[in-house]
Amino acid sequence: MRRILAFVLVAVVALVAAGVGSAGREQQVLTCTGLGTITVTVTTTTNDHSVAWGVGTVSSSLHGIPVSFSGTVTDITTNTLLDSFYQAKGKGHGMHDQPTVSCSGPPETATAGELGIPDVDPDDVIEFDFTAEVVLKP
Repeated sequence: MRRILAFVLVAVVALVAAGVGSAGREQQVLTCTGLGTITVTVTTTTNDHSVAWGVGTVSSSLHGIPVSFSGTVTDITTNTLLDSFYQAKGKGHGMHDQPTVSCSGPPETATAGELGIPDVDPDDVIEFDFTAEVVLKP
């Protein structure tokens, strides 16, 4: 299953970041507890470690520092959970003493064939959902 997640994550990142250079800025629409739907500007790069924990900026100058990510990969054609993940900054100790808000992005979808997922019908629609716990800074 971890191999499926690796394929899906690489493919989803490629789909989301299509047309983005090796480092740059892009906007993402997120829905956050207490904030509603917001547009966040984030740094993109080919280095997964720097992307995952980078600061997002809201146009109001509010900054969000992600402290954990979680998500699921589901075959929505067969209603089968293919994988789930959780990753915390600092092995769960990163900025743990500060209040957080939960932010999620809209689901990303593609076919299993487009994502290169083995052992799944290539025509099945795969959905990738993610949530981030974020520390807000003015």
